[in-house]
Amino acid sequence: MSTTTLLASQKSLEERARDLVMLEGYLLDHREWDAWLDLYWDQASYWVPAWKDEYSVTNDPQGELSLIYYPNRSGLEDRIFRIRTNKSLACMPLPRTTHMTSITRVTDLPGGEIQVDANWVVHVYRLDKAHAFFGQQTHVLRRFGDALKIVSRRTVLNNDTVPDVLDIYSI
Repeated sequence: MSTTTLLASQKSLEERARDLVMLEGYLLDHREWDAWLDLYWDQASYWVPAWKDEYSVTNDPQGELSLIYYPNRSGLEDRIFRIRTNKSLACMPLPRTTHMTSITRVTDLPGGEIQVDANWVVHVYRLDKAHAFFGQQTHVLRRFGDALKIVSRRTVLNNDTVPDVLDIYSI
């Protein structure tokens, strides 16, 4: 057993959940698309609700406006395909990003799932301009054998304006 495997096996479930959420930003920053997709369960939802007014966001991705919504991982896979094959002119060139995540709470949910709440900032540099996206995110994780997978991610974007393309790598 390698030292890395031994150390990982000694981590608590809470530590593993925190590590997974932090790893997500690293993988996006380094454009490790396959490893990023592997964090998600096949039926995982990915949602960025829109703001209804100054203080509340939409609650129903099926019936209200969303900034991004994929009801399962196949939408994320399609997005990665478009990025890789340059079929998305909106993300050419791809920006350089730096994800900074601060875990605020880890909660056990009924049925053995784990909720990880965090604040986040992503610094983005594209086409000679730098800006930051920021907000809160909630990941719900579930055990699949020895692995933890994301079964849902809800990201609230707190920016008032979106100065450039909003995509999976910029939040």
